[in-house]
Amino acid sequence: MEKESKNPGSLEAEGDSSAPSGAASARPGDAEGYDLLREVKQEVKAQVFHNAGYLRLDFFTLFWLFLGGSVFGLVVETAFHAIVYGGLESRAGLVWGPFSPIYGVGAVALTLFLNRFYHSHNLVIFLVAMVVGSALEYVTSWGMEFFWGAIAWDYTGTFGSINGRTNFAFGMMWGLLGLVWVRVILPFVKQVFSHVNAKNALVRAVTAVMTVLLAIDVVVTVLALDREGQRAVGIPATTWEQRFFDEHFPDSFLQSRMQNMSVYGKK
Repeated sequence: MEKESKNPGSLEAEGDSSAPSGAASARPGDAEGYDLLREVKQEVKAQVFHNAGYLRLDFFTLFWLFLGGSVFGLVVETAFHAIVYGGLESRAGLVWGPFSPIYGVGAVALTLFLNRFYHSHNLVIFLVAMVVGSALEYVTSWGMEFFWGAIAWDYTGTFGSINGRTNFAFGMMWGLLGLVWVRVILPFVKQVFSHVNAKNALVRAVTAVMTVLLAIDVVVTVLALDREGQRAVGIPATTWEQRFFDEHFPDSFLQSRMQNMSVYGKK
C-alpha cells in the first residue's frame, strides 16, 4: 500500500497549481547534483581533516620505510634486470650499502599519498600510485641530469613517453606497485611495527645511528657524483675536496657501483 503524504497541504502535492512551470522537472536534477557535490565535499573534508590513515606517520615510521624500500627496491630491480636482460648488474644508488634511494623515496611517497586511501576502491589506489610514481620518476630523472649531467634511464620513443623520463608502461607498474603496497605491504608493515616500541631507548639509538650513517652516505654520494660530472667536462682538481673524491671515488669505482648510470657532466 502506498504510504500517505505527511503533509497533504504541501505545495509539492501532485497537481498543485502554485508550483512554477517546469519546477517539477528541474528540481530533481538540481537536487541530485547538489547531493553529489555535498558527498564529494564531505569525502574531501574527511580525507584531509578527519582521516588518521592506516599507519601512524612519524619520523620513525617514515625512516624505516625509506630504508626498507631502498633495500627491497634494489633487490627487486636487480632480479628484474637479471631475468629480463640477463646477467647481474650493480643497481645501487649510493656509494655504500645495498640501497637504491629512488625506491626508498617511492616507499615514503606512496605511503604519504595512499595512507588515507586504504579503504578506497582499487582503481583509485592504482591511479593515485600511477601519478605519484610517474611524477617521482620524472623529477628524479630531471634532477640527475640538471645537477650532474647524469642519465640513468631514457624512455624516448616508447609508448606514452614524457620527455624520455617516464612512460605509460612504467606508470602502470607504479600503479600496480601502489596496489600491492596498500593491500599487502602496509598491513605487513603495520603488524611488524606493532611489535616494536619506538620509544624504547635501544630502538631510538639504533634509529638515530642509522639516520646519521644514511645521511653521510647520501651526502658523500651527491658530492662524488658532482665531482664525476666535473671530471667529465675536464675540470681539474684544485681543492682538497676535489682531490679527495678523485682519489677515493674515481670514475672506475662509480661506474662499477652504479652501472645503470652514465655521467656526462653539466653542459
